[in-house]
Amino acid sequence: MTLIEARGLTCRFGVKEAVKGLDLSLSEGELVGLVGPDGAGKTTTFRMLMGLQAPTGGTLARRLAREKVSYVPQTFSLAPELTVAENMSLQAQLFDLRDPASRIERLLESVDLAAFRDRPSGALSGGMKQKLSLCAALLTEPRLLLLDEPTTGVDPVSRREFWALLHRVHDDGVAILFSSPYMDEAEYAHRMLLMHEGRVLQEGDLASFRRGLPGLVVRLVSTRRREAHKAIAALEPLDLFAEGEIIRARFPAQDPAPLLARLASLPGIEQARLSEPSLEDVFLHALAEAGGGHG
Repeated sequence: MTLIEARGLTCRFGVKEAVKGLDLSLSEGELVGLVGPDGAGKTTTFRMLMGLQAPTGGTLARRLAREKVSYVPQTFSLAPELTVAENMSLQAQLFDLRDPASRIERLLESVDLAAFRDRPSGALSGGMKQKLSLCAALLTEPRLLLLDEPTTGVDPVSRREFWALLHRVHDDGVAILFSSPYMDEAEYAHRMLLMHEGRVLQEGDLASFRRGLPGLVVRLVSTRRREAHKAIAALEPLDLFAEGEIIRARFPAQDPAPLLARLASLPGIEQARLSEPSLEDVFLHALAEAGGGHG
C-alpha cells in the first residue's frame, strides 16, 4: 500500500523555488532517505508532507490518518523546562491517548531513558534529546515516521545508537522517511533520493547507483594534499574531492594498472588503489550530469 505519493511537488517562497517538481512515493515497510546538503529542499519537503507548508504546485496524496503519521523535526521541539516524563505525558494528552502510562514507560525503557524520567528535557545531551523525540513520536503507534536530519549535531556513538533504534522501529513494521546530509548515513536506506537545490538528481539504491557510475574510482592517500590534488587534477579526472589525507578521483574507463602506476608516481601520493564507488562519487556524478558542477 502506498502511504504517500507526491507528483511534481513544488514550493516557492517569493522568487525562490525551494522544491522543484518533486516526485516521491513511499509504501508500507519502506526505509527511504532524502539525501543532500543544506539548502537541498529536504526540510521544506517534510513540511509539505506533514501539511505544515502548502505546496505551490503539484499534487500530494496522504493515505493515512493524521495520528498514524509522526514527525521528528530537525530541532528539538519538546518543552525544555519539562522533565522527560512530563513531556511524554503532555504528548499523550495532546493526542488524547487512554491509559498511556505503561506505554510511556516501555518506550523510555526501550531507549534507555527510564533512569532520566525526572530530568529536565533541556538538560539532556543531544543524543538523548533525539531519543526522547523518537519516543514522543512513537506514542501514537504510527505506521509512518518522518525524521528530518535526526542525527545532525549528534556525536558518532549516539548516531550509531539512534540508528540501531530506528532499525528496531522499522523491523516492527513502521515505514520510515528520513533526511540526512551524511552520505554514509544515507546508505542505511533501502532507496534514496539525491537532492540538490530543490531538485531530485537521482533515485535508487546504492547498488544500482554503483552499477550506473561510469569509469574507475581511485582512493589515494597523501599527507601533502594541496600538492597531490594539483597533480591529480592535471590528469583531468571526471570527479575529484578530498577529506583529510584521503583523496578520491574518478577517471574514464581504462586499463587500471597504468593509471594506478602513474598516480602512485605523482608528488605527494603515498598510496593509490581502486575503490568501490561511494555515495559521494555517485552524488558528484549526478550533480555534474544535472549541470550543477563540482569542485
